[in-house]
Amino acid sequence: MRLAVLLPLCLLAACAGGRRCAPARHWVSPATLRDLPDPTAHPAAGVVLLGEHHDSAADHAWQLASIRRLYAVDPSIVLGFEMFPRAAQPVLELWVAGRLSEADFLARTDWAHVWGFAPELYMPIFRFARDHRVPMRALNVSHRLVHLVSQLGWAGVPASAREGVGTPAPPSAAYRRELAEVMSGHGGPPMSPERLNHFVDAQLLWDGAMAEAIEAQRASEPGRPMVALMGAGHLENRDGVPHQLEASGARPLVLIPVDEACEPLGRDYADAVYVVGPSVSEAPAAPRS
Repeated sequence: MRLAVLLPLCLLAACAGGRRCAPARHWVSPATLRDLPDPTAHPAAGVVLLGEHHDSAADHAWQLASIRRLYAVDPSIVLGFEMFPRAAQPVLELWVAGRLSEADFLARTDWAHVWGFAPELYMPIFRFARDHRVPMRALNVSHRLVHLVSQLGWAGVPASAREGVGTPAPPSAAYRRELAEVMSGHGGPPMSPERLNHFVDAQLLWDGAMAEAIEAQRASEPGRPMVALMGAGHLENRDGVPHQLEASGARPLVLIPVDEACEPLGRDYADAVYVVGPSVSEAPAAPRS
């Protein structure tokens, strides 16, 4: 996952040069930080992408509030989740049908190993889907495939091992540069061109697989809006999943939560950002094993 943008810690206080931060609990333009009307009240796109920082309780509360508003506009929405590999789809259907307890749901999706973040961050969203019979769709692929591509590159993985995923669209030059910067910031020896190519391929697999799953859902049930939840790093600057969707002709609505916004993030950062305010408490990630 790409690193999130770190924003200055000056919410509701004077910033450098006399500027002020955008107020909490406001929708703002990423280009100007000026207030925007709530884009979930009258969504114009058939696909809405809600970003998150996985360990942020505030982000998940914002996601649930956004889903509630989108559901109120159109109760035929379908929810997609980065958190689940495609193999978990039958379990998601059992959950929405009310046939699993919460403990069984988490066990049968292998949540602790597949995702690992504290489930209480996500359970209110999953309960909403179950209580309102909103279909849930698994968007991701297995960790095994991502690891394999990171080691061998996309071309090095046989088609039979690609879990049905097609070849992703090439990345933008800016996206490739950003991924290279992320990896160079991890320390250690410089990454070889081949290793960097494999890392980029793995990220493209992740992005492309989610975009394909969204497109498949839209094709199977035309007219039903798709609301997909995923890490902000897959959405920022309309790279990642938006780029993959746009390569196929779709134009998703990209919405990203931020703790604070004191400097413009750029016109293409997202269609809108929501300032959730400074984090009061964050649930820790569950240990992976």
